[in-house]
Amino acid sequence: MSDRIDRLGGSLMNVVLGALILWVGQTTFRHAGLLAGVDEKLQGVQLQFADAEKSHEGLRKWLQNVVDDMKDSSRAQFTMKDGDKLVAQVRQAELFMAELERRNATRISALEAKLAALEAHHYDLQHVAALQIEVAQLRSELARSALAQQAIAHQLRYQPAERVAQGPPVFLPPVENRR
Repeated sequence: MSDRIDRLGGSLMNVVLGALILWVGQTTFRHAGLLAGVDEKLQGVQLQFADAEKSHEGLRKWLQNVVDDMKDSSRAQFTMKDGDKLVAQVRQAELFMAELERRNATRISALEAKLAALEAHHYDLQHVAALQIEVAQLRSELARSALAQQAIAHQLRYQPAERVAQGPPVFLPPVENRR
């Protein structure tokens, strides 16, 4: 009878072990299926990210082209209109300063002639001194005017339209600085 119990115990043990192996196998197969489903979902999400990245890259390139076109257009508009206005204003300022210098030189010459006549006739010394002071002031103004004209000419040397159009505009922000 102990032999039968041993066989029955061995058979029962085999059945339990077999059931355990089936359960582990079935659970593993089920989990493998779930893991495969998760892997498929992750691959789908990665494909969606890749598509979104391609779309984003396309939009970024399009935006870069639009910004470049706007820069080129703004440069061309500045060169054609504003550059001509600036040149005209500089020329007008130069003509005005030349006319002012000519008038001052004429007035100085007239005052010097008047001063020489007064000195020759020995008239009122106060009147002669006042005229000498006025001549000195006009000469200093003429010298300051010449210096100012040189400074302005040095600062406002304008470039040909081809050179101005190649320079970067100062009114557009750089494209690389993103918020």
